[in-house]
Amino acid sequence: MKIELKNIKYAAFASQETSCYEAAIYIDGQRVGTVENTGHGGSDNVHPWQLATQIDEYAKTLPFAACSFDDPRTGKPAMMAQDHETIFGDLLNAWLQDRDLKRAMSRRILFRREGKLMETNAHSAAELKARLQQGDLAAKLRAEVILNLLPFADASAIYRARA
Repeated sequence: MKIELKNIKYAAFASQETSCYEAAIYIDGQRVGTVENTGHGGSDNVHPWQLATQIDEYAKTLPFAACSFDDPRTGKPAMMAQDHETIFGDLLNAWLQDRDLKRAMSRRILFRREGKLMETNAHSAAELKARLQQGDLAAKLRAEVILNLLPFADASAIYRARA
């Protein structure tokens, strides 16, 4: 089952305890419903509500997800079962990171040096294009890789890994 969020509308100003957003839900390329969250700490509202149950059943077949905090008993990242909320949360976070990457790459050169993600000062569109066409740019920046020159999916994977 391929679950996607499209037509995402995100409101950072209204996001208090949770992300305030709304989006269309697609499963295997077909629009099947919508999801929204008011950003005040409540759960996601899925329309039709039966869709949340269907996605929860699918989520039971997925491996546990690693949390951003450690389990105090083991010292390793805590693991939790997935559900429609974790799936939508991951999809929304990926969309936000891709949006930020696109914005950054439209004005700056992003590159990795010594395993760290770095960026240049902002450039005009014409100046950015000219700099990216320089054959010795990687050497000048001492860059392992320049994200602007990669296919977007590859650049996104590197950018997300730094988070």
